[in-house]
Amino acid sequence: MLRGENCFLFANDAPDTLLDPMKTPIYLYSRQFMMLLLVLSSIHCSCAVWAQTYSLQPTNSPLRQQVDVTIDVVGSVKMKSARFGVVDQHVKVEGKQSYEQWLSFQRATELCRAIRYYSLVDSKVSIGEGQVSPQLRKNRKLIVDQYQRQQHRLYSPQGKLTRDELDLIDVQLSPTIFYQLLPKGPVERGDQWEIQTADLSALLALDAVAQTDVQATLTRVENQQAHIECTGSVGGGVNGVLTQIDLKLTAQYELQTHSFTRVKLIMSERREIGHAKPGLDVQATIEVVTSQTESFATLTDSIISKCNRGVKSSDEMLEFVPLANGIELELNRDWHVMLDQPELLVMRQVMRGDLIAQCSLSRLQPLSDQRRMNVELLKQQIQKSLGDQLAEFTETRQQMLHGKYPLTYVSAIGVVGEVTFQWAYHHVTDSSGNQYVFVFTIPNNKVTQFEQQDRTIVESFTFRAEKSGKQPVPASAATSTTKR
Repeated sequence: MLRGENCFLFANDAPDTLLDPMKTPIYLYSRQFMMLLLVLSSIHCSCAVWAQTYSLQPTNSPLRQQVDVTIDVVGSVKMKSARFGVVDQHVKVEGKQSYEQWLSFQRATELCRAIRYYSLVDSKVSIGEGQVSPQLRKNRKLIVDQYQRQQHRLYSPQGKLTRDELDLIDVQLSPTIFYQLLPKGPVERGDQWEIQTADLSALLALDAVAQTDVQATLTRVENQQAHIECTGSVGGGVNGVLTQIDLKLTAQYELQTHSFTRVKLIMSERREIGHAKPGLDVQATIEVVTSQTESFATLTDSIISKCNRGVKSSDEMLEFVPLANGIELELNRDWHVMLDQPELLVMRQVMRGDLIAQCSLSRLQPLSDQRRMNVELLKQQIQKSLGDQLAEFTETRQQMLHGKYPLTYVSAIGVVGEVTFQWAYHHVTDSSGNQYVFVFTIPNNKVTQFEQQDRTIVESFTFRAEKSGKQPVPASAATSTTKR
């Protein structure tokens, strides 16, 4: 009753007591303070309820796009010289690419496949005082680019690419990897999410990422465009050598079409010198701009249907024509050319930075007196070449390559310094008596990884003179600075 009377009393006496704060009861202040907290809490809850969330997810419907790419690189390359040690040379790359693209993403299998036809591939690479302009052949402008569960694969359905052609089109920011920039669930403005290291590796054309602090952020959404920004550092590997990248990536994602309209990468890279590639200290800017198109100039439904298939191992083999040798080879992408001269070709097989094997291909003068190579004669030449390093011959055979060229094979084992090596010699003679000899050198602890790749390369050996109307394809050991 007393509490009720007090309430009634205050109700009637409120004008007097409220005029003087000193006379106002303390619990009335508490009640006002609680009311203020309740109002503020209500406002906060209302803001939380009304905060806009966005679901940035790919579409299952194929996209038809026009894509334009610009590439600018400046800095230096570092190469080892037997005479001068490590040599720095200024490098500059300017490139433009345009292509029409059919792009499909399957959520269930995480397969993103692009079928492209290039209308423009322009590249100028300046290293020191020299300049080269790699080209994409007219009959290699149809390209399939596929990314699925951390495997990035690129090839031409029209035929095997050369190393220079592969390096020309296999640059950072492939559109097949863009969807990996998206968050897995709904996000609000300012939210951050991580990008899988394997996806980041593919996006930057690295073999692997060892450490990174890169995170993606939804910075804003306006005019149906979600703006995503990624910044940070990446430490990884290319061909087994260390590389350090600092980057800023900005992307615009259109909510209505579920497609990226613009992605721009600004990065600096410091890469060590490797077994098959030079080191780098460069700054690069790469930008990809896409727009929707209703029809293609070249890609037809029939072409798309034929190219929309799984990748076969043979698709990824490289075509290689040594300078002035009149022959042609097919190579696994792990093989890199170190020296290409009319009479001598030297290649190395490097798998994730691990040197597996070396191959030299020499062109010899025809044997005198119409003689042909045989096992005993090849053994004598090997003994003379290896000397005390030779321990024993392990296998020999003679057969016909492609059913018409004499092939003599001898394998041996020996020690160089404290390392045991295996050698595989393949001697081929053409119909005119010209001789070609392959020498594969494999450290004994790499034989299992090497398997029998020497036979695969030798069996791909073709005399180009027999391919009527086929012109030699220029080959070089030049390295693109925008790609591993």
